[in-house]
Amino acid sequence: MKISVTASHIASLLDQAPADAEVLSLDCFDTLLWRNAQAPSDVFAELEIEGGAIEPRVFAERAARKAEASRSGQSEVSIEAIHKRLWPGAEDAAIAASVQQELALEARHCFGFKPVMDLIATAKARGLKVIIVSDSYFSPDQLRELIARAAGEVLTAMIDQIFTSSQHGMNKAEGLLSVVLSELGIAPEKMLHVGDNRIADQEAPAALGINTAHLVQFDPGSEIRLRHEAMAAVVLDYATRQTVPAMQPHRPLLSLRGEQDPAFVLGHDVIGPVLHGFAEWVRDEAEALAARCGRPVKTMFLMRDGYLPMKLFETLGSTIQSGEIAISRLTAGRASLIDAAAIGALVEREAGKQRFDVLAGMLLLEPHEARKLGAPTGDVAELEKVVRTGEAAQKVIRRSERYAERLIAHVKRAGLQDGDMLMVVDLGYHGTVQDRIVPLLKARMNVDVAGRYLLLRENEPTGLDKKGWFDKRHYGREALTALGSSIAVIEQICTQSKGSVVDYHPNGKPIHEKPGEKGSQSATRDRIQAGAVAFGEAATAMGRTAASDDRDCRRRAAAAAMARFMYMPAADEVAVIGDFTHDANLGSSSHLKLLDGSSSTRGLRRRGLHYVQTTARMFLPGELQEQGLALNLALFGIVRGALDVRESDFQAGGTPVPVILANAREDCLVDVDAFPTHDGYYRLTVPARPDLTVAVLLGGLYEAVQIEDVSFQPIDAPSADRGGPSERPDIEAPYVQEGMEPIAGDLFRCAPGAALLVPSLPSLGDGDYKLCIAFRPVVARDAANEARKAA
Repeated sequence: MKISVTASHIASLLDQAPADAEVLSLDCFDTLLWRNAQAPSDVFAELEIEGGAIEPRVFAERAARKAEASRSGQSEVSIEAIHKRLWPGAEDAAIAASVQQELALEARHCFGFKPVMDLIATAKARGLKVIIVSDSYFSPDQLRELIARAAGEVLTAMIDQIFTSSQHGMNKAEGLLSVVLSELGIAPEKMLHVGDNRIADQEAPAALGINTAHLVQFDPGSEIRLRHEAMAAVVLDYATRQTVPAMQPHRPLLSLRGEQDPAFVLGHDVIGPVLHGFAEWVRDEAEALAARCGRPVKTMFLMRDGYLPMKLFETLGSTIQSGEIAISRLTAGRASLIDAAAIGALVEREAGKQRFDVLAGMLLLEPHEARKLGAPTGDVAELEKVVRTGEAAQKVIRRSERYAERLIAHVKRAGLQDGDMLMVVDLGYHGTVQDRIVPLLKARMNVDVAGRYLLLRENEPTGLDKKGWFDKRHYGREALTALGSSIAVIEQICTQSKGSVVDYHPNGKPIHEKPGEKGSQSATRDRIQAGAVAFGEAATAMGRTAASDDRDCRRRAAAAAMARFMYMPAADEVAVIGDFTHDANLGSSSHLKLLDGSSSTRGLRRRGLHYVQTTARMFLPGELQEQGLALNLALFGIVRGALDVRESDFQAGGTPVPVILANAREDCLVDVDAFPTHDGYYRLTVPARPDLTVAVLLGGLYEAVQIEDVSFQPIDAPSADRGGPSERPDIEAPYVQEGMEPIAGDLFRCAPGAALLVPSLPSLGDGDYKLCIAFRPVVARDAANEARKAA
């Protein structure tokens, strides 16, 4: 018998074993005992060594093994020998204390994997002997103690004997299993060995005739995802792998998942761990708030984006009063326009951001009404002026009053009563709805409002009762910005299959705009949400695993999972959400594609890596995924560190290109460096002046060239160069191709004197601009000449 088995099938493994099997042999780590961490060395992070313990502990083990191999020809060592290397010159008592500290940390982070524990119980019930055979620096006694502390005394009592490589000076691949067979006095076919290492736990025992089952912990995608989550944890939280491990309490449930549909996997393995931990925190916060204020708390999830968090909350089986309320930024804002000051505040917030019709709608005005009230041309600036006072303001206030009555009817319909304590729950991350409804609910119903969010990063302090599972208590603004940079993706995964709420009937029933998304998006989201709920149900049933699996652990793990998805999405994840759209949720009926990979590719070709700092995309890392991990890691580091990276920092490996600059009075020939961008393209930049004609002499350098872009691009102040798109758009530049014969599309054959000519323009508008030309050399002229000579 030589098979592979997944975690979901291991409990019934003995049904496939030979009928005459007498011994069940098990590997220990990652088979019976799992760690609440991504890598075994993560446990070392909590050893008390200044500057971080992982590297010194790993080096000490390496040095101890090397020394033993030099002395005896064998590399197996005890943990005591390792700690003597870790603390050179220390007394025996200090070494023993250090060893005990590591054992205590292993006990804190290890837990018994239930399917294997069930397998052991089944084996004992069938009369089999159970042994542990482990490649470990622990002695059998130390390992037995660890198993007892991590998996319990009852389970440990079922283990008849323990063999370790440090005890016998050889590991399983070197002959330890032969020693085991000899000591037990049994034939190899009477034993079934189970473990996670293909060489040590399958190939080596199978070579001796032992029956084997290789435990496949994770499918390849999950293994990569978990490793990348640990990477994300290190970038996001600098304490990770310095003083705390990269903890992953969701590992066992990922291993037990049988479903392989990519949408379900995204929900189960990524969204589920994030929102289940969030739901537990919301439950704890509701209980703490009730204790503090001395009255029951009504926990209400804000629809639409609170839908999936609410479903994960339901998996907890909590007795806390909970429900849903449909209040959007639009409806909360419309109901809060109680006076001229409130109208002015809305206008200031939205100044320059919204179209005329959208801003009019936010003010409860139809576009034709807004024009009659003093903005006849449909100019946003005019509207912003006229609605602050006079007839326009009074009309808005009266309508807002009636609108507020309908919103109050809605929250009462949802179960909110006068004098209640309300806790609204949402994804975040400013808490805008809470800002708008607090005065209204207090004035109309004497309701106090608290807000609890997945991510909270207020632009300006409000003084309201707000907390985030990820907020400034745990992370700096840079880390919170990184976590929130692509929050629209999480919103679209968590939302309901309904349009945004835009108004309410007099009885409080919400009125939704017509959904603009495709049916396929709704079906895909249903599968993602089903996976997340399945994780939540399993996680609630499983409960806590290791002693280290506490609230802080789950928050750290969830933040890492979310950051990994935000910045290092897998190809199959990007494919799942590839057709998703996102609505602006302001009554505009505007829907934007979450992903447009072709736009990002063009941006990289035209601007190079600096593009990632100067664009505002919905999910830029998703668009960059196909370009490889390097770009997204660079983007993650830049955003997380708020790095002051400039365009010039990316310019290297330039190629001089001859350029003629001319006006009506004079001209000159200069060499201008063109710098590599992406996909073999180069970017050439020259000054732009209304009187200046530019001729780029490509023909002397290239026999064939592709032209990607010729445009005037704004030159912004140095502070703006630190990130974010310019407020001024690029201006397409007219140009003439002299001596450039079209081959296909943007590909041209160049005569020796070929030039790309950009004539002078009378005006480029406000501010300074530069002329930017993105091109790709296809055939260099020297290379072409050499090829002809060779031919």
